[in-house]
Amino acid sequence: MARKKNLVFETRKRSNKGNTRKFWAFLITGVIVILVASTVMILKSNDFDVNSAFGFEKATETTQETTEVQVNTFEAERTFLIWCADSRRENIHFMSIIRFSLPDCNVSVFSIDPESALPSSESPASVYLKSGESALIDAVEDKYGIKIDRYIGATETDFKSFINYFGGIEVNIPEQINYKNSEMSLVLIKGDQNIKGDTFFKYMLYLDSLGNAGKERQSVAIYHMLKSIFSPDNLNKRNRIFKQITNDMSTDISIVDFSSEEDGIVMLMENGIAHVDIVDNPENF
Repeated sequence: MARKKNLVFETRKRSNKGNTRKFWAFLITGVIVILVASTVMILKSNDFDVNSAFGFEKATETTQETTEVQVNTFEAERTFLIWCADSRRENIHFMSIIRFSLPDCNVSVFSIDPESALPSSESPASVYLKSGESALIDAVEDKYGIKIDRYIGATETDFKSFINYFGGIEVNIPEQINYKNSEMSLVLIKGDQNIKGDTFFKYMLYLDSLGNAGKERQSVAIYHMLKSIFSPDNLNKRNRIFKQITNDMSTDISIVDFSSEEDGIVMLMENGIAHVDIVDNPENF
């Protein structure tokens, strides 16, 4: 019978030795893996930058660059004519031109005598009574050379309600007032105080009775009103404020205007009015 070649016979002792080597190799490899994993976890828990240690800084920088947030600056200048008339819209009690400048959050206020003569020899009040808002805007632009972008007109009732919506207006009264005429009486102490709609309306009428000196103080009062409106406290109320103006007052501000200018409104409310110019001459407006 032919003998089979290349057969290898192992003793039981030799076979066991090979198995023992494999066991120790597997055990040592497992221990090394556990030690490496534990070391990485410890380093991470102590704020060690593992990525930087292994040369991954470039990839991290690229990720940071792609997640940068761009901040847009809203730039605009808008001029408004505002007034308050009696309930029958036959007489204008007070009137002001207001200009907002962004992103500086500056405001300019110029108060107008409603009974002053226009180029047509009529007063703003008479033009408003006879021909309405559009004619009034044209007449004011013609007299003062100031382009009006939008207007807001309120009656006594609407004006008082609007002031009360904000819980009143914080106003500085430079001296104690004890005033009375055939139509009203007004008593105010000197200093900073919060005054509600009816009192603020009377205060504006009182200032009107002071002539030219009162016009400058009316502008200051309008500034205090704007400061109370454009504050961080009212940021989430801006939609309701817009609806109150458009529903209760005469205005040509549309929903399209509000939407397109909302970034500027938010900026003004978040930062507040930074500076006010009280203008006594329209040439300086």
